[in-house]
Amino acid sequence: MARFLIVAAFFSAFSLSAQTRTPVLIDTDIGDAVDDSLALGLALTSPELDVRGVTTVIDDVESKTRLAWKELVVFGRRDIPVAMGAPEPLLDTKLQSHPGAFHLLTSSDQIPDSARRPAASFIVDTLMNSRDRLTLIAIGPLTNVALALKTEPRIKERIERIVLMGGAFATQASGGGQIEYNVKRDPVAAEVVFRSGVPILAAGLDVTMPCKLRSGDLESLRVAQSPAARFLLRQIELSQSETGEALPTLYDPLAVAAVFRPDLVETAAGKVEVSLANDATRGQTRFIPDSSATTRVGVKVNAQAFLDLFIKRVAHGGAFGAAR
Repeated sequence: MARFLIVAAFFSAFSLSAQTRTPVLIDTDIGDAVDDSLALGLALTSPELDVRGVTTVIDDVESKTRLAWKELVVFGRRDIPVAMGAPEPLLDTKLQSHPGAFHLLTSSDQIPDSARRPAASFIVDTLMNSRDRLTLIAIGPLTNVALALKTEPRIKERIERIVLMGGAFATQASGGGQIEYNVKRDPVAAEVVFRSGVPILAAGLDVTMPCKLRSGDLESLRVAQSPAARFLLRQIELSQSETGEALPTLYDPLAVAAVFRPDLVETAAGKVEVSLANDATRGQTRFIPDSSATTRVGVKVNAQAFLDLFIKRVAHGGAFGAAR
């Protein structure tokens, strides 16, 4: 009887763990910078998350989708569907080239036929057909998310919240400060998302810039035995040779971590306005404090605790299977 109770307790705990994992969709411009691949790696090695799909966005989305699929294969997660997103911002047809990480791709790195469906349609269908409300983790320009919201407004009720890497908020009260890339790349889409009424957590430059990998973290990846850790390390090395930056900043991984470790980021409630002016301010984000708002922006980060969590997961953790 005692043995039966122990076994029953084990399966009960496993079932509870599966039920309490946060279901997420990840929208990424993987390949533009190394932090997208690192963010996906963190999501795949975090048992708190149930990754239901990965979509790619902006510019060479074919190569980006191949790279995302290659990473899923390396992590042993062929069960996670991918979808190819919009190659252009909503009102800007200018394409950019980011060849660095694509050097990892070989002729054998081909995507499934199902990956060629439009990302916005995939996002809509996944949300509408899910029995759970999903969290969208957006770590690139917000084009796909905006298109999905415009295509099917009912998905607002199916989104638990949007957690995104985007914006710069600390100095915006005076109208100055930095303009963050993801918002600047498609400011119209960012405006659509921030005005959607969906609960949002924005990890902007204010909290992500302090999250730079330490030299000891690279050594932890070097000595790790897993193919996944070596895959991520190779991308860091390619990024180093292309950008000259010895230690990458973990902009996007912090957004992933904030989904299940809210204690890492102190936030403030307010409204976010995006400048659509045709001048140097285009893409600038302005934060207006408002305690009743559904948007929260990061204002302070425990960078040390986050970096410790990140390296522990990607260097020593394994990928976790879907629980549905």
